[in-house]
Amino acid sequence: MTFALETELLEPVAAWLEASGFDVRVEVPILGRRADIVGSRADRITAVELKIYDWRGALRQALAYQLAADRAWVAMPLTAACRAYRNRWRFEAENVGLLAIDDEGGVRTPIAAGESPRLLPFLQTKILDSLSGGWATRVEPSP
Repeated sequence: MTFALETELLEPVAAWLEASGFDVRVEVPILGRRADIVGSRADRITAVELKIYDWRGALRQALAYQLAADRAWVAMPLTAACRAYRNRWRFEAENVGLLAIDDEGGVRTPIAAGESPRLLPFLQTKILDSLSGGWATRVEPSP
C-alpha cells in the first residue's frame, strides 16, 4: 500500500490510539488549528499530526498541539518517517514523537513522545470538556 493522502494514515493511527485505550476524534480544534487526530482518556490528551512528506511543517503543528495535549506525535508513511528520523534530535528536543506507518498499516514508534513542556492545564480542561460533549467527529472502526 502506498500512501498518497494524509487521510489514508488516519485508520492505522486511530487503531493504534484505540489499542492504547484512547477515545479517538478527528479534526479537533486547538487554538485556531485542527489536530488531525486526538485521543483522550480520563484527563489525558494525545494529539497527532498526519503528513505524507513535510516533517518540518508537521513538527511545527505538533508543537502547537502541546499547549493542550500531554503528548504530541507526527505520523508519516515509513519512507518519509525514515527521512524525518535523520533529524531525530529536533523531535527529541521538543518531546514530539514520530510514528512510522508501514505498507501493511502497522504503526511503529521510532521516536517516543515525551510529556509536553508547553501544556496549559486550563486549555486541556477546555478541550476535554468539549470532547466529552461529543462535538468532535469520532473515528468509527472499519468493518
